[in-house]
Amino acid sequence: VVEAAVEPEPVKVVERSMFPAFMSPETTIASPDFNNRWAIMVPAFATHAVIGTGWAWSVVSATIIKEYGFVASSAADWTLSDATTPMPILFTCFGLASAAAGKWQDKVGLRAAVSTGALCFGGGMMVGGAGVAMHNLPLLQLGYGALAGVGVGLSYTPPIQALMQWFPDKKGLAMGTLVAGFGGGSLFFIPAISALMKGFSEMPTYLGTMDSVKTTTEDGVLYAQTDNGLVEAVQATASDLAKLPFDGMAEGLYQVGTGNTGAAAALAVSGMAMTSIMLASAFTMKRPAPGWKPEGWVDDSSSLNAAPSLEVDEVMRTPQFYLLGTTMACMVAGSYGLFSVAKPLMNEVFNSSLPLIVTAGFTSSYLMALSVANLGGRFTMASLSDSIGCKNTFNMIIGGSLPIFLAAPVLVSQVADTKAAMPLYLFCGSTFAAVALGCGIISTTPAYEAALFGSKNVGAVHGRMLLFNSMGAVAGPALFVNLRSRSELSAMQDLLTKVDPMRFEAQFGVGTDQAQGLIDAKTLSIAKLMELLPPETLAITTDPTPFIYDTSWQAIAGLVCVSAVSHNMIRPVDLSKYQGNK
Repeated sequence: VVEAAVEPEPVKVVERSMFPAFMSPETTIASPDFNNRWAIMVPAFATHAVIGTGWAWSVVSATIIKEYGFVASSAADWTLSDATTPMPILFTCFGLASAAAGKWQDKVGLRAAVSTGALCFGGGMMVGGAGVAMHNLPLLQLGYGALAGVGVGLSYTPPIQALMQWFPDKKGLAMGTLVAGFGGGSLFFIPAISALMKGFSEMPTYLGTMDSVKTTTEDGVLYAQTDNGLVEAVQATASDLAKLPFDGMAEGLYQVGTGNTGAAAALAVSGMAMTSIMLASAFTMKRPAPGWKPEGWVDDSSSLNAAPSLEVDEVMRTPQFYLLGTTMACMVAGSYGLFSVAKPLMNEVFNSSLPLIVTAGFTSSYLMALSVANLGGRFTMASLSDSIGCKNTFNMIIGGSLPIFLAAPVLVSQVADTKAAMPLYLFCGSTFAAVALGCGIISTTPAYEAALFGSKNVGAVHGRMLLFNSMGAVAGPALFVNLRSRSELSAMQDLLTKVDPMRFEAQFGVGTDQAQGLIDAKTLSIAKLMELLPPETLAITTDPTPFIYDTSWQAIAGLVCVSAVSHNMIRPVDLSKYQGNK
């Protein structure tokens, strides 16, 4: 008897997941009898609202530049340029993570991807709070910049994919909901973080008026003589106090390091809240069961997929991809730049001219209005592109943005000259429109990509295109804060030639030839120099503070011109490139 040889079955290699079983992709699939797809919109919207709060960073940066001085920046406080850096880092890491994590997100599933994003984003915010508390800028940049940015990138795409599967018949509605969340999350964050910072704040020690306290300067740092010896102090002018959300504070000297802005604790609490919301959303969101479709809907995707589409690697070889990316980067730079300095810009430019109008509450309301513009612009421009086409929409956005940025310095000058409120409101309205147009570019770009390269791989193509968005997120804030700093320094150097030398030396203890040390220590400011001008000089000298952003507006207008040129060079992709990709 010859027994037949039995071949052993091949051993199946099971790849072990880094996540527990309750985080597997299968756990996010809804049961076949689940049909309440509208309920899925809530956690998807909540996730995008949370990760969209990065647009409101200027409400925090305007506070942490006075973390030690409280009423004014002290020598050890961060500059506005330093405090602004987390925002561009966040949006840069968002683009990098979105481009790099696409396959990983598909592999681990919706729940694991969003949960990881929640821990990164909320944890990054808490690490950022620790950076503020320890006055460690790299730790702040690592936390709220890099780690939180990765969290945004990991959490951005999965809710979009889920809603697209639940709403194949209403993709515009689904995408619009998430656009609203990502663009409008700041509307919730601004009042919340402002209330938290105010609640956790502690008032600094008041030392007295400048005339009643003996002061001296060492290496540019201002010190006040007290019963306990010399202590570092900052001088608070009426203009400085008008920018604070506190009443009853007196002009004069305050001891450095005795107050607390509450920013560190507010970021930590916000981070815990954000993590909780995102984790709850991750465990609530579901994908539809296989074969599920809305009642009465007929799938026409086969006809769409039959249209010619370029593969991603081929798209990357076309000049149209880089021209469109250049257009996008230059256009979004203005919106990112304005958001990064919105609150300090409003205070610096308009507070001295209209102190009764431009209060701390007004600046927060202005930032919230820009968030509405972010939300509304994405909705409006995306809808408009369906009617008039992407190219015409881009041309309209570019053509509308250029005069706004060129007119901004003119409106600022009118406020400074006339002290009238109408130019201020025109400025607010025009910058509202500029943000709406710039953010409209972001929401319209995916449709433009589909028109140029085909719709089959538009998701992967847009992931690469987000790298250009990150470039704009870096360039815009950098232009605003660096050009502002240059203009401020130039204005102070001009005023130093006009001040009364004897009054200057009596107040600061050094001559004007040693003023650079005072500038570096943040002891000297434009407002303090204006107070030292002789009466006859002050009568004919215009306060240069409102104009320190003029070069920034002009630079952004230059970028809009670059985008106009690059967009005009975009032509339809040669159909021969479609061969073999039908």
